[in-house]
Amino acid sequence: MSAAVASPLLREDGRGIPRSLPLLAALVEAEARLFAATAAASRPADSGLVRAFRGGAAPKVPIRVFMERIHLRTRSVPATRGMVRIDGTAFVLAGIYLTRFIRSAAGREAGILVEPATAHRLVAVADCSEGAIRADEMAGLEGRFLRAIDFRLSVDSAGFDSFCKVLEQGPRAPSTEGGCANKKRQADAVAGEDDERRRVCARLPLPAVQGSV
Repeated sequence: MSAAVASPLLREDGRGIPRSLPLLAALVEAEARLFAATAAASRPADSGLVRAFRGGAAPKVPIRVFMERIHLRTRSVPATRGMVRIDGTAFVLAGIYLTRFIRSAAGREAGILVEPATAHRLVAVADCSEGAIRADEMAGLEGRFLRAIDFRLSVDSAGFDSFCKVLEQGPRAPSTEGGCANKKRQADAVAGEDDERRRVCARLPLPAVQGSV
């Protein structure tokens, strides 16, 4: 991963915020807005996994602010040989793990999506953000998350670099003609029924990372 470490994506600003943090936050926020703008937002939590990540009411604080607060509070963690500094690499990996989780068999079966009520918890667990969630809840959510992705935590340099490019590209603008939500509404009108398998077209994962994560 030596080539990726030199990426401008990992550079920090004057407050110690790596550039990868706001870029990941932008993707997550765009995904949550997409969900909220569709009929999927009115669906009840119908699985234990979805209910666990929704928790209570959707937090009011924006994802970016939430992530920055956690990062600034926990960016240095104790280790056996001094302190270990958490850098921008963590947010690239968090995006990859989140993508794996959403695309996992367990995630698809449960219908888990990045939405306003799940986004904060999903990001916190994907990033292993201690203190973002109560310790007793965090342990359970981390266990569910890891089992869903089959404990696949290794990321090769190609996958890392690929997701860096996804972050640089940023969220895609929703289509005004052939958008996924549009197609869903048209299909609903024709079929006249609600198919539980019909889901919003998620922008996580983006096409650039489908083969690498």
